[in-house]
Order: sequence, then C-alpha cells, then structure tokens
Amino acid sequence: MQITSAALFIAVSLAVFGISYYYFTTRHRERMTLLEKGMPPDFFKDTNNYLHLILMLGIVSIGISIGIGTGALLRSLEIEEINGLAFPLMIFFFLGISLIVSYFILKRLQKNN
Repeated sequence: MQITSAALFIAVSLAVFGISYYYFTTRHRERMTLLEKGMPPDFFKDTNNYLHLILMLGIVSIGISIGIGTGALLRSLEIEEINGLAFPLMIFFFLGISLIVSYFILKRLQKNN
C-alpha cells in the first residue's frame, strides 16, 4: 500500500513539475521574442485581470455553501423520498443559481466599463 502511494506522489509531483516547467519556459521564450521584435518589456502588464474570476468564484462558493446548508436542512427533516438526494440536489441547484447570478453581475460590470 505504501509503495503505491509513494509512486502516486512521485507521479503527481513529476506531472506538476513538468507542466510548470513547460509553462515558464514557453512564457520566457514569448517574452524574449517580443523583446527582439522591439516591443516594450511591460507589454503583458495588466492584461491578467483576475477580479472577475475571483468574483465569480466567490459567488459560486456562496452558492455551494447555501446548497450544503439547505441539503442538511432537508436531510434533517427526514423525508423518505428526498433523503438520499437532498445534498446533491441542493448543491447543484444553488450552484446553478449562483452561476446565473454571477453571469448577470459580470455582464453589468462589463456594461459599466
């Protein structure tokens, strides 16, 4: 059992290292090519705006937590028909609602900009 978990840990570590190495070397080559062509070094500055992603992840996290809470509430009522489906049903329901809410909020933010 320990040999399998050690091999799994090594495989995952190598995969993470390989992906990050490929990402950073490709990024470095792109930037060197841009510099050779005369582009400014801060060409990529402020192109990654993660505020919309963070807002969406926050709203989705709130939706998932409301779904878990509602599922626990429904499960505590001990209704036979919905007892086994309370958690997945409520999590996916509120996840969908939170994605729709985040879509409209992001749409409104883009319209204001």
